[in-house]
Amino acid sequence: MNDQPRRLTAEQLLALKFAAHRQLARWAGKPLQPRKQAQRSALIRAVRVLEDRAFADGCELRAPDRE
Repeated sequence: MNDQPRRLTAEQLLALKFAAHRQLARWAGKPLQPRKQAQRSALIRAVRVLEDRAFADGCELRAPDRE
């Protein structure tokens, strides 16, 4: 098992933002089922986080501690 944290590069973050915006564009103006509405809301929140300048150079990924 690799104990080093994984890292998303700035390029990978840009790719994630692009994919998220593309999916949001697909859902735009369409009536969505409740499950899809929840996914859309979560995706919007995720994009807002990814657009934070703090992540401009990439970020580390860490699994939350399990109790």
